[in-house]
Amino acid sequence: MENEKWKTENEEVKVENQKLKAELKIFKIKALKEKVILLGVVLLILAELVALGVFLKKTLSTSAPITKPYVAVININKTITVDYINKLMDKMNKLKKDKNCKEFLLVFNTPGGSPSASDEFNAYLKYLNKSKKVNVYVESMAASGGYYIISAIKPIVANKNAVVGSIGVIMPHYVIGKLAKKIGVEEDDITVGKYKKPISLFKKATPEEKKYLMHNLLLPTYDNFLKVVSQDRNISIDKLQKYANGKIFIATKVKGILVDKISTLTQFKNEIKKRLGDVKFVNISLDKKKFPYLNIKLDSDLGELLKGYLHQ
Repeated sequence: MENEKWKTENEEVKVENQKLKAELKIFKIKALKEKVILLGVVLLILAELVALGVFLKKTLSTSAPITKPYVAVININKTITVDYINKLMDKMNKLKKDKNCKEFLLVFNTPGGSPSASDEFNAYLKYLNKSKKVNVYVESMAASGGYYIISAIKPIVANKNAVVGSIGVIMPHYVIGKLAKKIGVEEDDITVGKYKKPISLFKKATPEEKKYLMHNLLLPTYDNFLKVVSQDRNISIDKLQKYANGKIFIATKVKGILVDKISTLTQFKNEIKKRLGDVKFVNISLDKKKFPYLNIKLDSDLGELLKGYLHQ
């Protein structure tokens, strides 16, 4: 009896020891998971801090005053609007005051836009070019309003595959009358004056309305476009009209007429550098840089590990 009792107690002790070992093992696993999670979070924070440091270094280095001679490179790569042109002129006015800014290099990649904005920037470039040289290069496109602008400067240097021209005026008009009728929308304007509302989106323009818009809006704008390019390029109106019917041209096809020289941006920069000496080319951005924030996220494996641990 005593032997059996001793054996039973011994078995119970063994069971308790096994339970303790199992619990200790679980505890060690949990502790290990905690260490892995903590290490992962620390590494992610360090990575974010390194990225932030790199960003700040670049930001501070570009925003700090440039102490050596440079050429300000501005990419004209948006649709021409009054707001865009005003931002360009504000930025260039500031650069004009910088003695280390020796010249401007405008790189054109624009399909055009507002005739008024194009005319304003054309006049501004001619004014600016008198005090600080402006170089222009057509990288991919200077069409319509883009060409209106670039005609202000000589020489016009372009990539051999660049698109130029599109000298003309367009007034888009969409008719949504049928759609409006389906959804129950009607037009009911009250106006004083026959031509107060010369065109409507709810119907096609009549011959009289088209004539009115043509003679009072499109043709005068076209004539202004033609005269400016004719004067800037020193080409007679008669000769220019052959290239001013809205057509676009590859630069090589209109060299000596709408374009002065075929080159590449690298070659053009080298020519400028030879003329100016030891200068660097600084890309100027109109967009304000946003300050980054720490955005720490656990990757999927670490996230699953944490999720599993929290549910234990």
